[in-house]
Amino acid sequence: MNLGRDFAVLFSASFFPEGKRLRICDAMTGSGVRAVRYMLESPNVARVVAADKNPEAVKAAKRTIRLNGLEKAVAVVESDANLLLLEHMQDRFDLVDLDPFGSPAPYLESALRAIADGGILAATATDMGPLTGARPAACFRKYGARAIRTEFEKEMAVRILAGCLAAIAGRLELGVEVVFAHASDHYARIYVALRKGKASANQSAKKLGFLEYCPKCLMRNSADSLGSIEMVCKCCGTQVEIGGPIWLGRLWDGGVVQRMVQRTPTLSSMRLSEIQMILSRIMEEADNSAFYYRTDAFARSLKIEPPGTARILEVLRKKGYQASRTHFDPIGFRTDMKIDELRALLRNLV
Repeated sequence: MNLGRDFAVLFSASFFPEGKRLRICDAMTGSGVRAVRYMLESPNVARVVAADKNPEAVKAAKRTIRLNGLEKAVAVVESDANLLLLEHMQDRFDLVDLDPFGSPAPYLESALRAIADGGILAATATDMGPLTGARPAACFRKYGARAIRTEFEKEMAVRILAGCLAAIAGRLELGVEVVFAHASDHYARIYVALRKGKASANQSAKKLGFLEYCPKCLMRNSADSLGSIEMVCKCCGTQVEIGGPIWLGRLWDGGVVQRMVQRTPTLSSMRLSEIQMILSRIMEEADNSAFYYRTDAFARSLKIEPPGTARILEVLRKKGYQASRTHFDPIGFRTDMKIDELRALLRNLV
């Protein structure tokens, strides 16, 4: 999880207005490493509350805090995350970090209630099986969404998690905006900005919708309602699969990502080059079309040898289409070319 903590430090130092002194809650602190890094590496953090319900974890966290000389800046609390967050419904945090073992869904409502207007909820999900369609019943039970198997499974995981959060926030008359997200190693993580009020909640609701997907020709399309979905694929006549509701809005704020890129040289990390590569890919894909493609999936569908990703991007750009790689997958790419044209182009390339 060191990569996730690297991004957390970069984000907290890059998102908030300059001069704002942050109060952060690390609600599942474990060894306390994340709380220490927030305090030592983010220049705008004034106070961290680090909590865990496991007494042994609390002992470990206190030792970590003491070794780093942060007893006055980091408060270690033995408490269940939900209980702690509900106790801060009035004395709210600027950023709440949820990093559970498994799903963050049971803690999302409590976290939303404990965050100040304009603040951030950062949430990690390590239960990628349900989120990527391998365990659809578990996904529906935890996140209230139907997951389907696709080749862009990591993006679907992020969008299902964000959609679940937006739905819960709407019930509390809160609007949300995803400002940063990544799916690395074995988990998905989102950073969501909150705005109070019915108008903001209504705007967020408009960004929820459904995915129609054809497993045969790889057509994918988003729809704001089930009634607007055609059950048969327009390209090949196959019955489509429907997933959702999911978040259909943007996954990244370009300005925030740019500031994170600028701060990267100040980061002390064993995975610095990987962080720079991921941020570079995110900058490239941030404004491109949703739902990336994979070259191997096309090869199976078209029964051809998989063309090189770089060659595909080169040809797409020459033809005037948007084309970018994605951080979600090393052989993934995004484009706004329609699926029938893209299939013909790839067949001709080979």
